[in-house]
Formats: sequence, structure tokens, C-alpha cells
Amino acid sequence: MCGIYGEFLFEGKIDPGESLVRLNIMQHRGPDGYGFEYGDHFTGKHAIIHNRPRFSHEDLNDQQATYFLGHRRLSIIDLNDNAFQPMESMDGRLSIVFNGEIYNYIELKQEMEDSGYRFKTDHSDTEVLLNAFSLWGANCLARLRGMFAFAIHDRSTRTVFMARDRIGKKPLYYELSGSRFAFSSELTPLLQRRAGMHHINREALCFYMVFGYVMHPHSIVEDIHKLPPSSYATVNLLSRSMYVTRYWDITGQEDHATPGEQFVDEVDELLTDAVALRLRADVPVAAFISGGTDSSLVVKKIRENKQERFDIFGADFPQPERSERRYIEEVAARYNQRLNLSNIDNSHIKNISEIVSVFDEPFDGGSSIAVFDLFKEARKNYTVILTGDGGDEIFAGYTRYAEFPPRHRVFQTMAALGFPSRMVAFMRALGIKHRRIRKLDEFIHGDLISNYLLFMSNFDLLHLVRDELKTDMDQFSLFPDIKERIDLMKLTPVKALQYLEMNTILPGRMMYKVDRFSMFYGVEARAPFLDHKLVEKAFAIPERFHINQETTKVIPKKILERDFSREFVFRTKQGFGNPLSHWFATSSPEQVFGVLLNKGNVLYDLLDYDKVHSYFPQLKTGYDGTNERELWRFLVLGHYLENIKGFIQD
Repeated sequence: MCGIYGEFLFEGKIDPGESLVRLNIMQHRGPDGYGFEYGDHFTGKHAIIHNRPRFSHEDLNDQQATYFLGHRRLSIIDLNDNAFQPMESMDGRLSIVFNGEIYNYIELKQEMEDSGYRFKTDHSDTEVLLNAFSLWGANCLARLRGMFAFAIHDRSTRTVFMARDRIGKKPLYYELSGSRFAFSSELTPLLQRRAGMHHINREALCFYMVFGYVMHPHSIVEDIHKLPPSSYATVNLLSRSMYVTRYWDITGQEDHATPGEQFVDEVDELLTDAVALRLRADVPVAAFISGGTDSSLVVKKIRENKQERFDIFGADFPQPERSERRYIEEVAARYNQRLNLSNIDNSHIKNISEIVSVFDEPFDGGSSIAVFDLFKEARKNYTVILTGDGGDEIFAGYTRYAEFPPRHRVFQTMAALGFPSRMVAFMRALGIKHRRIRKLDEFIHGDLISNYLLFMSNFDLLHLVRDELKTDMDQFSLFPDIKERIDLMKLTPVKALQYLEMNTILPGRMMYKVDRFSMFYGVEARAPFLDHKLVEKAFAIPERFHINQETTKVIPKKILERDFSREFVFRTKQGFGNPLSHWFATSSPEQVFGVLLNKGNVLYDLLDYDKVHSYFPQLKTGYDGTNERELWRFLVLGHYLENIKGFIQD
């Protein structure tokens, strides 16, 4: 688990010392050392430096350098020095920089040794990945079980191959222009390269306003993009071109022949295997616990895989309606593990600016403060943490998956009965506002995905963007490729909503949060529920075995019910968000909203100050119990824009 950075110039020369400075912006991702390769991609001449304790940046200046490959190391598997990156293939043709873990490296290494491949490291998964690409090319991706973002420079073909894992657990930004190609694990090193010359991406800004995160392939700035999950790209350094290919997807085919109880056993077995693979490490492993189904199952499986006691980390809130302490303690007692419980009280509100500084893009995740604190506590003794992330998306745990399809069927019935025109006339006669009429009309005429997006988001926030920066965005125009795949696979309504979120919210929000907070403290977070074999199984299970009249996420709950009471397992889902309304209500506007009260904030170069304060009177009058999520979204954006104003062109 690490940070990677690379740049290739098509014209001119690189100063490797300056490139190293940009790599070291991500030292938090890899505090255990660094390595870099620099050279001339026209001639193939190059040099590799690993963790040199002393050097002068001037010593690195090479008039022939046209490229730089850099790596910051977090040592997890094979702690020996010869496992440092960049790593070169035996024949000297390939070099790799890699962020992530290949959990099935032992099995892959054995397969390649049987084919005659030799290895110079003891058990480095990086070398396994490098040899796998040398042997199978892009087809190696189908064999990998893990989380990864990597780049391989092929000196013989003058190409760079980049790939990102199936779910998008590890990030990869890139910039390709007529004069250069660059990539990075985080946005900031790419921003720093041309500081003061970047422009805010208007489409990304509008997307954030509506959804609270920035969706791939966009980033918050123009000309810098994210490689989509489940994709690889080949960059041709001769033609200065890039081709992106999707290499994985679910099939959409449901298994109607298998009995429901057998699915429970199959999922149980796959989860056991996923956790076992993620316990492979040369450093101690711990886990997060929320008291919910998914994290409790992860703790259960760790206990089954290793008999010794281990640490689990949880967060508790002082508000009784938010506290899960009772359930967290019950899990710790049941599996006899050491519980470390943090108390997330009002004092944490002062950490907003610090937390937002971790983000390289605006992100309004509601659980940010609690998760930030958990990784901080875990890092005192651990560098690997297993989490329950992904269980709700994969096994239909959110109540909205059960509640929205019937709601949509009502709209379809209304449309079939010719309801809209009569109802619209009636509402207008009653003096109901036009915006509400338009929204009802959109619901009645929309498809499942468009209506779900409208139901889950507030497109009215777009009117706060300055007119000259607005882009045309509505629920009908979003995600056409995802909608097309849903139609081709003929997914059921619940599966369609799951598939949408697996391709949008899961990588864009959930995995973004986990990656940035874990890596800020140099911690590797592993998510067994997002093992692709488990994901494929979950989508093959018919919808009726995921959701019934009593509950959502049926199969994981049945597994957990083997160890806990029905009252524990089938209680109302609590969630893990911050108690934003309580924090806002107990803080003065100046204390919590100060950044939004300042007319000089960069935010108001993009948004209309008067419209923002008209929409959110609480900014001046004090919190009134409404719009907590949207207020948090704007609060994060205000802090974020102040943090990056030195990189953005006025």
C-alpha cells in the first residue's frame, strides 16, 4: 500500500529533483521509504534509486531525463529492501510502480514458477504482479484478487500500461496533453506541477453540488481525470495517445436453481476465504467495529481464521439515539477481542478544517469525523485494518433499495392513467409552486434510474452556482453507459439500483473516504466484502433472497444470527454518520459556519453569495434543524476551496 507518481515529457526535459518533491507530497501514503526511476524514454537509458538516505536534488538533474517513476512505500508484505519500487523485470524491459495488495500472490507465484518464471524477492506481491503482466499482459487482471492501481513502463514498446481494481478501492489520477503524460495516487502532486494554472471543472463542481462527491472520470479541475474502476489504459508515448478498456463487470445472470439456504452457506464460505486472504501480511492486523452486521461478520471471520486475540476499534457518540456502544461491546465479548472505543463528542467539530485538508477533492461524507478518528487511533499500533465496507451495496442493505421500487411503480401507474395533466392543473389551481409541479411531472415520466437520482439528490442546489459556470445537468442525462448496461443485463429493480451505486457512490464516496483517511495515517484498509468473487456471487443471488417483507440484507444477517439473537441482528439500521444536527445546534454560526460567512472565500467566485445565504438562512441566524447534509456539503466545499486556492487560476 503506497503512493505512486509518474510523469513523461514528450517535449523538453524533466528535473528529477522537482519530480521527487511532488512524489514526497504523498509521504503519508508511504512513510517507510521511497524509490524512483528516471531516464530517457526515447533511448531507454535510465537509473533507479531506492531509499538513498542522503542526496542533493542537484545530483539528480540529468539533461537526458524525460521521465520519472516514483513510489512511496508502506511496508506490509515482504519487508525486505529488495522489494522496494520501482521494480524492474528480470529482462530489464519493464518497470512497475504499484499501490495496493494482490492477496492471491502466493497462488499466482506458484503458477508462474511452474511455468519457469524466476523471482528475485522472497515473497513480494509487486514482483508477482510484474511477472504476471510479463507473462499474460492485460489478461493478468482477470487473475488478480486484490485492490490496486499500478503503472508499468515498457521500454521496448514505449508504452505505459495503467490499471485500477474492479471496485475502485485504489485511486489513479492522470493528465495527458500534447506535451506530457502524468499520473498520481492523489490529485495534489498533479496540481502542484502547474500551480496557479488550473481551472475548476464546472461539470465536476455541479456534480458535487448535487451528489456531494466528484464522479470519475472527472476530477474537480479541468484536464486531470480519474481512471475508472475495472479499467486499464495503454498510453502510447510515440503517438501521445491513450486507450481505455473496461476489463470486468458482473454478468447480471441470476441463479434460480440453487435453494436459498445454500446461498447462505456459499456466501459464508466466500466471506471466510475473503477474510483469510486479507489476513496475509507481515505486520499485525486489526479491525473496525460499528456493531452492525458487516463489521461484526468481519470480526467473526477473523476470529475463525486466527485463534489469538486481536484489537478492534469502534466509535461511540454521546447522544443516546446515536450510540451503538451496547452492540459493539456485545460483539467484542462474543469473540473475546480487545475493544478500543473512541468517543466522538462536540469537541471534534473543531477538526473540520484539518479533516478537509486530507481530501484532494471536495467530499461531504457524513461519517468523516468518526472515521478520521478511528484511523488515527488504529495507527498507534497497526498498519493494516479490516473493515466492513461494501456489505450494504453488495447485499442490498439499504432500506432505500426496498422502498424505492414500489414508489416508482406508483409513478408508472399514474403515467398510464394519464394522471399528470389533470393533477398538474389541479395543483396549479391550488397555488402550489411550479418547482414542485415540475418535480412531480419528472417523477411520473422518468425511468427507474432517473427517478432514483431525483429522489436521492437535490438538483435545485444548482441554482446557487454562478450563471456563467452552470452546466446542463439533470437526472435524465446522467450515467447513460450505466443505464445501457442495466438494460442489456435486464437487471431487476433492486439489482439495478445496487449496480448503479456499485459503479458510482461506492468508488466515488465510500472508497474515496476510506482511501484518503487510511492513507493519511499510513494505514492499509482492507474490505473483504468487496472481494470480486463475493460481489459476483451476490449479484447472482435472486433479489427475493436479499430483501423480504421483514428486512434487507437477508443473507449476511442469517449468517450473523448463528451467533447472536434476532433482536441484535434484525434491529433498525443505525448507520455511521456524524451527529451533524446536534453539532450544528450546539455551536454558534461563527464557530461552525465561519468560512461560509466570509464573502472573500474562494467559494463565492463559483457560487452566488446572496443566493447561498437566502437558501441557508441558518448560516447567520443559527441552525434550525433542517438541511444538515447540505450545510455540511457547502461547509466542506468552502474549506476545500480555501485549501487549494494557490493551485487555481484566478
